[in-house]
Amino acid sequence: MRLYDATRTIAVAAGLLGAVMFYQPWVSGTVPGVGVVSLSGYDLAQGRAQTIADEASAPPPRTSGGSTSGAAPAPASGAGSLAMPTRVPTFAPGSQGAGSLSAPAAPPASGGAGGLTLPTRVPTFAPGSQAPGSLSAPGAPTTVATPAPPAPASGGLALPTRVPTFAPGSQAPGSLSAPAAPTVAATTAAGTTAPGVVATPLPIIERIEPAQLPKLTLYAVPLAGGGITIFTGVFGILRDPRDRRFARIWTILLGLLGIWTSSSVIWTIADATSPNNLLAPGEATAPLWAAWTCLVAFIAGTVALALAWTAREPSRA
Repeated sequence: MRLYDATRTIAVAAGLLGAVMFYQPWVSGTVPGVGVVSLSGYDLAQGRAQTIADEASAPPPRTSGGSTSGAAPAPASGAGSLAMPTRVPTFAPGSQGAGSLSAPAAPPASGGAGGLTLPTRVPTFAPGSQAPGSLSAPGAPTTVATPAPPAPASGGLALPTRVPTFAPGSQAPGSLSAPAAPTVAATTAAGTTAPGVVATPLPIIERIEPAQLPKLTLYAVPLAGGGITIFTGVFGILRDPRDRRFARIWTILLGLLGIWTSSSVIWTIADATSPNNLLAPGEATAPLWAAWTCLVAFIAGTVALALAWTAREPSRA
């Protein structure tokens, strides 16, 4: 077998092997609430770790009497599924219902002599006095007026009182001082800070996102494996030089894509510290045999393609 045919055969086998290894265990790790799990490349692309964690944290379904429904059965209605009307008690006008509270009867009015009602005397009180039986309000405290000291006189004239004066910005003796205003960093137009004012720089806070394994980009692995197999297999039936040139370019690019995608998973796990959250959620501990096999297959396929396209093609009869 010539080198051209051997390298094309190796490339086709490598492409098929890389596509099949995508569905085999790639990563070993631990998921919260589940424990140790093994995830394939397809599971990583689907975000299977999140689904497993959600299923483990979900509460079990409630059962009641052998049924999964927790609703209590409704009470049976009357005969023929018709509810009988409830009788509403009625009472005669002026009567009292059972169980109600009766209002106390008003006392009869006393009649005066000859059937006439005598007017009731209204007690009167002197102004400032207090009615008998009423509560007295506490009296206001008595204020004793203190006579003012006599002002010194000079010839029968009162001397004017001196009004104390204070300098602008000073504080009167005995008064409360207001709290000092916080210092504000003032910047002049030239960009320098005013004297006597200290400017404090604000701290720069950088948010570092935790590393995670790739997900959607992993679909490039079966795409690259299938593309290498198809383009290399149909290369012999292509007659247009332009089609043959583009077929060579596409197979090389797909091989490099498979190498980069599979190696990114291995490199991310090897570079991460423990504990980590690469599975989101969960810790990835080590890459498994399928990830290494996929990487080796794409490397071998790409090298075989490079040798096949640079080798001398057999002449067509």
